Amino acid sequence: MVSCGKLTSPAALRQPLERLYRDFDYEARLGRDAIQYPLRYADAADREIVALLTACLAYGRVDLFGRALERALSVMGPSPAAFVREFDAARDAAVFAGFIYRFNRPRDLVAFCVAARDVLARHGTLEKCFLAGDAEPRGPIGPALERFARAFLDADLRAVFPHGRSSRGYRHLFPLPSVGGPCKRLLLFLRWMVRREAPDFGLWTGVSPSRLLIPVDTHVENMSRAVGLTRRRSRNWKMAEEITGRLALLDPADPVKYDFALCHTRMAGDCLDRRDPVVCRPCGLREVCRHWKRGQARRRRR
Repeated sequence: MVSCGKLTSPAALRQPLERLYRDFDYEARLGRDAIQYPLRYADAADREIVALLTACLAYGRVDLFGRALERALSVMGPSPAAFVREFDAARDAAVFAGFIYRFNRPRDLVAFCVAARDVLARHGTLEKCFLAGDAEPRGPIGPALERFARAFLDADLRAVFPHGRSSRGYRHLFPLPSVGGPCKRLLLFLRWMVRREAPDFGLWTGVSPSRLLIPVDTHVENMSRAVGLTRRRSRNWKMAEEITGRLALLDPADPVKYDFALCHTRMAGDCLDRRDPVVCRPCGLREVCRHWKRGQARRRRR
């Protein structure tokens, strides 16, 4: 069974979600979000590279992968883009010695730098690399994202992996939509780069925000199920499509604008995945939340 519950009508969702998006305190949560790392860099080239590296490593809690990312960024110097463009595996690999974060080891960062260096040498920017693989600029984002990830997975990495097979850790950095997973981290990277409104920085003007899919992590999954944006049980590409499709009924030009606020509502503890008379009372999503409605129904039965 892949679905459960009922989907909430767009008419019921519009006011609560628009209010959440409009009134959310984004500044208060930036320090607890992965976007804080690329936002440190004023130069567009630096921000683009740091955004991709950050998104690739953004599995797990921000405070955990953030410590590992900080170490990597510190050795890349004041301009990570310049560091990558001039990177030489034989000369520079040692700077990442000791790097460990869950699946990833030093050679994965070395491979990232080698692949990114070659992509920048060929295309100039990561955006131009993405656009080069975007055969249908008005179509679904999946095929273009697949080709973008392939540019890194299929790079010549023999200087890093002499036996011709990339490490599991490196492959984990670039999930493929064709495999069917949610590709949360790469979709998060696209949200940062494409959306023109805060908290995102919209450096990529060649991709329309209307094509984005929502990055589904455990917080967005649970919030989406609570307010009736999805009936799916499995966190995968189809769930991302379903949630985004429902949000597009509210704002077809910018459907993923609600992502940050939905994610941080649960991350901050303002949603407990259950009815709580204290926590739920000030929540503006209460009127469309299945947890709150179930609690009311139980009280009426009693």
